[in-house]
Amino acid sequence: MKAGLVVTAVAAAFLAAGAVRAQPADLPISPAAAGVYPPGVAIGSADGIPVYVDGAGRTLYGMDMRMLLRAGADTSKYCQGECARHWLPMLAPAGAKPNILFPRGFGDRQRQQVAAGGGQAAPSSGAAASGTEFIQNQKAADWTIIEGPQGPQWVYKGWHMVYVRGDEAPGSAAHEGDENMVWNTLKYVPPVPRLTAPVNVSTAFVEGAYALVDNEGRLLFTGTCGSDCADWRPFPGGMASRGLGDWAVSREADRPQWLYRGKPVFVASGSTPDDMPANAAVLRP
Repeated sequence: MKAGLVVTAVAAAFLAAGAVRAQPADLPISPAAAGVYPPGVAIGSADGIPVYVDGAGRTLYGMDMRMLLRAGADTSKYCQGECARHWLPMLAPAGAKPNILFPRGFGDRQRQQVAAGGGQAAPSSGAAASGTEFIQNQKAADWTIIEGPQGPQWVYKGWHMVYVRGDEAPGSAAHEGDENMVWNTLKYVPPVPRLTAPVNVSTAFVEGAYALVDNEGRLLFTGTCGSDCADWRPFPGGMASRGLGDWAVSREADRPQWLYRGKPVFVASGSTPDDMPANAAVLRP
């Protein structure tokens, strides 16, 4: 799975198409919007991947409600009976009020109610849903509160009801993808960094951190090519390009080339470090 890709468009297409069969892979989770988490939630690691964990260090899983549209009129009530014996909900603090609703019934376009102003739920207080403003759950804050089978519980990014596996040890992700991708670890993707860069430069989440890429998603890198420079393709600047922020333009060669923090920039053949030549270093914002 390539983390860091925005899930909202994928999710919208998923529902619009009326798909109810198991997704072929874990849908990517959107980058976090803020560094504020519910009480007891922190960032940990499972199988070498950054994930959200509870106070005991156990991996948090998201029950993907999109995958349960045939399970009943209200998919948020799915985990009861045998399910509840294995999966423990991440309950909201005492007195917390639900501020988001999942659509009831397949094809229902009911929108999710959130607190007036549509803002982030307050993790420490569980702000009540006292207003009447509605948003689509694709636009939900990182952490909101839903009425689950055992009471108000946390939901992540509007789709993933948060649970831990009761018999799982800290650092494990053994139940990743259970029930045809109903259960997926809540992977932590940090907020996208603000970028001052040429218009054809953006970021992608690569190997646990953001990297700089061109407008085709190819990695940008720097380094010294040594004797074989065939794969060291300069990242070209326009003839009229001017420096901005950490970027400058070198005109020492036949064609202008971008420099990043004083180092020459090259473009890889693809989007992974394996697509770069030896001795190359990925450029990070």
